[in-house]
Order: sequence, then C-alpha cells, then structure tokens
Amino acid sequence: MIDAVLEEQAHNPAGAAKAIDQLQVKTQEEEWPKILQAYARCVRIVRGQDEVLSVDADLFVERAEKRLYEAILKAQGIQRPPGSVEHFFQVFEPLVPHITVFFDEVLVMDEDPSLRNNRLGLLTQVVHLADGVADLSKLEGF
Repeated sequence: MIDAVLEEQAHNPAGAAKAIDQLQVKTQEEEWPKILQAYARCVRIVRGQDEVLSVDADLFVERAEKRLYEAILKAQGIQRPPGSVEHFFQVFEPLVPHITVFFDEVLVMDEDPSLRNNRLGLLTQVVHLADGVADLSKLEGF
C-alpha cells in the first residue's frame, strides 16, 4: 500500500501519509474487491500502450461506450484536491458499473483499428483518473 501511494506522491511526504491512511480504510470496505477489479481490467488492457489515444464520440457503436464516456467526462469535471485517495474514489466508484457493462458488452480489441483505438483511449482515460493519487497496480489483489 505504501509503495502504491509513494509511486505517485513521493514528492509530498505529508500528503502521502494521509493518502496511505485513506487507502488503508478504503481497502477494508466490502465493495473494495469489485472496485479494484474494475480498475484493474482497464489497466491490464491498456498497459504497454505507448501511443496516446484520443476518444471520438462519433465512433461509438455500443450504448455501453457512450455511457462510460459520459461517466468519465462527469468524473473528469469534478475538482479534486491533489493526491486525495478519498476524492479519487468519490469520482471513480460511480464508473464501476459502467466499466463492468462496458467489458460485458463491448469487444475492446475490435478488428477495426479505429474502433479498437477509440475504446483503448476510453479506458486510458479511466486509468489516468488515478494519476497523482496512487499506482493501484501495486496493491494486493490487483
């Protein structure tokens, strides 16, 4: 847990200590495995993507893509204190059901490269919500 936070917040020891405490509390919640799994699915599929992929809403084919995108835009529009685990999860948790439906209904690695890249771009935006907070891939159960 310490490594996960320090990966993103080593420059701010006081903030990192607070974030570690917040993350410790979060990981004890009943819904934690479901939350971590949703985030992990996004990270795993975009890991190793060197290219920055944009999202074009005109390329959405499935309703699940549009709904996830709308939820991401809403999350991105919420002001959060830098490094706050608590505030990260306040914006991330509403995405969990949209992420689940997205993976259930959408073939991310579509044969059409424009659809595939658009979907990967969408998931990259989910992953980047945790920037500056913690590297959740370092947590047990990831």
